[in-house]
Amino acid sequence: MFHFTKNEEAFYSILTELYFKPFLARERIVGVKGRRNFAVPMVSFCDIKLSQIKDHSGKYGEFGFGLTKEWAEKNDLHPVLYMNQGSELFSKYNKRIRKLKDALIPLWSKRHILDNKERKYFESLKEEYADLYNLLRYMKNYKGKLERTNEKTIENYIYADEKEWRYVPHPFVGDLWPSLNLERVVEPNQKAVLSKKFSEFGIGFSFDDIKYILIPDDSHVSNLINCLMSIRNYDPYIISKVLTMDKVKQDF
Repeated sequence: MFHFTKNEEAFYSILTELYFKPFLARERIVGVKGRRNFAVPMVSFCDIKLSQIKDHSGKYGEFGFGLTKEWAEKNDLHPVLYMNQGSELFSKYNKRIRKLKDALIPLWSKRHILDNKERKYFESLKEEYADLYNLLRYMKNYKGKLERTNEKTIENYIYADEKEWRYVPHPFVGDLWPSLNLERVVEPNQKAVLSKKFSEFGIGFSFDDIKYILIPDDSHVSNLINCLMSIRNYDPYIISKVLTMDKVKQDF
């Protein structure tokens, strides 16, 4: 179960804290009669073999971690549900969620001053919305445009090949709305500021959960070892789990 990043600082933050923080990801789901553009707090992983990570790391970064499937299942990660754009399944589901949202929003805006009757109705609506919306946050189109900052857009990219798994905080955790409109997440700094609200609702791991620690090449080995040695409960055996992407490209 691999997680990659291009951000070296983020990589070392995850390693020193032994903790993944949810970060807002821009999602677009298209159906026959509807679409949704939103930002979801999540941590993404891909369920692929070591021999398959070369293409994936090329798109998402050469710093990363490989963790056990047992850790993923224990921490409530789930595989993504890939949706065909030609199916009405998503459109009908999306329509039902929008109807619930229209009923919930007026109560959400005054949730701290509801009377007992209103609160009972509000909690019932919120629970139903959370159940439906939680599944939506694990949906993705089977294929579509892959758009990345400063990278060429890939048309008809098959997302299902990534075999993505996600960790998504529980809906309404910390009294936060479970997603954001994309219009509020335009610039990278805006996304970072809004993502911090979800930082305390991430997932931890231990050295025992790690199968691989991935770095681009040998030039990063010294910094990585210094970082590992500074971590509480450091055990030298963890060094055996370090792999460079240069070696992966040559040997796998």
